[in-house]
Amino acid sequence: MSNPQTCLICKAPNTTRSGAGTNTAEHHCPRCGRYLIQMLAETQLANAHPAFPPMHLLSGLCRNMWDILGEKAAITVDTFKSWAEFDKIAKIAIPRDTDLVTKGEYIMKYIRRKSKTLADAVPFSPNELAVGFCANKSEFLFCLRYLSEKGWVEEDTSRKQQQPGTFAYRLTPAGWWMLDKADVERVAPAAVVAFGPDKDGDMVWTQGFAAALTAAGLTPVKAETKEAAGKITDDVLVELRRAVCVVADLTGQHAGAYFQAAFAMGLGKPVFWTCEASEISEKKLLIDTRQQVITPWTRDKLPEFARRLAARIGAAMV
Repeated sequence: MSNPQTCLICKAPNTTRSGAGTNTAEHHCPRCGRYLIQMLAETQLANAHPAFPPMHLLSGLCRNMWDILGEKAAITVDTFKSWAEFDKIAKIAIPRDTDLVTKGEYIMKYIRRKSKTLADAVPFSPNELAVGFCANKSEFLFCLRYLSEKGWVEEDTSRKQQQPGTFAYRLTPAGWWMLDKADVERVAPAAVVAFGPDKDGDMVWTQGFAAALTAAGLTPVKAETKEAAGKITDDVLVELRRAVCVVADLTGQHAGAYFQAAFAMGLGKPVFWTCEASEISEKKLLIDTRQQVITPWTRDKLPEFARRLAARIGAAMV
């Protein structure tokens, strides 16, 4: 293992690096935890941080995957391209920058993991910024203030008196109850979306389909509509069997979307049809869907589409 150096992601000192196979290195950072990184990605980070993803979110992903799952995030140059590529290396939810609720929940879970007894106060240092996917101390304290105002955490003021400049928090009884309640309610029913490649795919998925299903109380699962070796993969079939409903997007007329819709219908699951508005008006659909209700979408009105699709799903799934 090499001598301590500066982390390429968060710039924290005392990071160690070692080889981890062909063209891959392992880093152990006091803030980011343990992660794997492709050497080409190392070079890119060493020269200048890419515009995407925000480094504090990448740091948070690495730290929490290691702390929670004991798994190392594997960073490649593709990770720097889009949300879709970033999500591929993630085995936990990545909060967006203004997702105060999710960031707060990660901080509470960290306090729970570090508490040996119910009343333990857990100290925080700059290295714990990654625990809450926070960019700086001000944001971290903002999240703690939100949790305090909810009554879920409280500050141990004695620590400030003993060690000026430090701070520590403990979970309140309401905080312990909230985490237990959240764990019980964590798994929402899944809904599969058969959504093909699109030039604005990340935006359409996030602002349209994922937003609609989340609003309807479902967990969005994106099924790949590209066929692998001439067949639908077994993983997709498993997801279709588990899902409570399917959203089939006919944009681009990908055969996978039609197959997945038919498979779901054969299982007796509700299917909700969507399509980009211009393809409906130009009558590009391959089958007669006049008897089906199709929810159209356009790239400039995705929030409106999400509301309409959520309402349609909610009305049919009551």
